[in-house]
Amino acid sequence: MRSILVSITALFLAIFLLLLGNSLLSTLLILRGVAEGFSGKFLGILTSVYFLGAFVATLLASRMIKRMGHIRCFTFCTALLGCCTLAYTLAISPYAWLIIRFVTGFGVFAMYTVVESWLNGQTQDAYRSRVFSIYTLINLLAVAASQQLLLIDSATGYTLFIIASLLVTAAIMPISWTRLQQPNVNVDMPSMSILKVFDAAPVAVTGCLVSGLIMGPFWGLTPLFVNDLGYTENQLATFISLSILGGAFIQYPVGRWSDRMDRRRVILVTFILSSLLAFAMAICAKYYPVERGLITALSTIFCGIVLAIYPISVVHLVDRISKDNLVAGSSSLLMIYGLGSFVGPTIAGFALEHMGASALPAYYLVVLATSSLVLIMQLIRSRIVEIPDDHESHYVAMVRTSQNVLPMHPESEEVLDVHPTSDEVPLTSEELSGERHEPESI
Repeated sequence: MRSILVSITALFLAIFLLLLGNSLLSTLLILRGVAEGFSGKFLGILTSVYFLGAFVATLLASRMIKRMGHIRCFTFCTALLGCCTLAYTLAISPYAWLIIRFVTGFGVFAMYTVVESWLNGQTQDAYRSRVFSIYTLINLLAVAASQQLLLIDSATGYTLFIIASLLVTAAIMPISWTRLQQPNVNVDMPSMSILKVFDAAPVAVTGCLVSGLIMGPFWGLTPLFVNDLGYTENQLATFISLSILGGAFIQYPVGRWSDRMDRRRVILVTFILSSLLAFAMAICAKYYPVERGLITALSTIFCGIVLAIYPISVVHLVDRISKDNLVAGSSSLLMIYGLGSFVGPTIAGFALEHMGASALPAYYLVVLATSSLVLIMQLIRSRIVEIPDDHESHYVAMVRTSQNVLPMHPESEEVLDVHPTSDEVPLTSEELSGERHEPESI
């Protein structure tokens, strides 16, 4: 038991170092891009290309692990990411950055797959919920802490790029230090078609798509938004850190609220509240940019509410399908989230290019307001106003990394060392026929 705990600690340390370096790099690239004269449109495309690389990694990482093993695959991706981090300073060119950013996204999410599949292999069922919660907390803390490293030096120099490269490279040390054998797990995720997921829980699909459309630009373009408002690098670091940490605490009451009423209505309310907050942020950015405390507070609340949309959507899907299908269904939702994360930054980047800082919250407003209207019309047509009698599952805060984190979800009854019996996991006959006693899905 002690050796297992040591192994898990090593994996947690590896992912913390990886996120610390990569999150620093993500913000640093936007600041350096602005200093080099890159347009907001290009920086939006740069963020989209990163998520494109991440999507490709979800398709190929399993084959890489099977061919190379966990440790060698992680070592390969670490070296790749360390080289990419330094390459940004050697080739300061838009075309070169697009290629490097694609490779960076691929390397990061391949490393996610390695760590998460290994973590699953070392985690006993009794500790799954605890490990999942700690993993989510580590992700948020690492992203928030990384922003404080911006205070060490200016983005126009090389020091921060070197620090980011050192942190990412150091992530290999905990992995290589552990003496446990690599897990013999099946890292191929069972699948469920998006159409079947949509039939079971269309609101969950909408929620994940909107979450990706919002959070993709948030992670990638917030530094540009804050920079356009005239914030110093110190203020920028504080803004992003508070938004993430404060948002992490706010999403819990929002999520727990969803356990007590119809989750579809909760998702609608989060859309509406987020729209109002985005409107307020756009007004402040346009007419009151000096009110930085107010803008930071609005961003923190906004981030907390939007962060809750994806987990609520996942748990709503769990309400509609059997728990042993959670991994397959959630994998499809993760792909939908990835699609939104790929498309969103490009659109938001174009808006920032032509409208200035207020364009980013204005983009949020358009996406969320449009989605709110769509859900309202669906609710009216379906007459879904009742509160369900009960819920089979409970809200769990979760991160959106690779599909291999999903078997650790406390509601999942599936583990990676159990091979699926077929390539597709169908809905139950009861779900396909719609003969459930809870309100009809919209």
